[in-house]
Amino acid sequence: MVQTCTCRCGKSAVKVDGRPLARFVCHCTICQSVYKAPYADVTTFLSGSITLDPERPAEFRKYRAPPALRRGTCSHCSAPVVGFLAVAPFLTVAFVPSQNFANRAALPPRLAHIFYERRTEDVHDTLPKISGYWASEFKATRMVLGGLFGNR
Repeated sequence: MVQTCTCRCGKSAVKVDGRPLARFVCHCTICQSVYKAPYADVTTFLSGSITLDPERPAEFRKYRAPPALRRGTCSHCSAPVVGFLAVAPFLTVAFVPSQNFANRAALPPRLAHIFYERRTEDVHDTLPKISGYWASEFKATRMVLGGLFGNR
């Protein structure tokens, strides 16, 4: 997959050149705040698949203590652009908002809802709905590692 992903105003962008690992929906309160929405639909990649556009940069910040997802947002519209999480010393995963892809049909299907106990509205679909901090973290890790090792 090769695509340029932009925020809603187009002033921040990243290039994605790699295989998606997983796609899921997060209902945590940080995602709700950053996305200004009831949840975040994200597609994950190895961080080496992401190239930040120096002409259209994102501003990065952490919203909680380490290990924390460094979230990059557009300095103009404040929309999410990309996030990075160091899973291990040798493994960093990138989280790209699925809404930022021009060709969303090329994305893998959503696999689950995580942090569902934090939802602001019920979602009526057939995906697994995972509640609880550790259960959600475990499910997200399993989805990403499953994509990395080819067994979703």
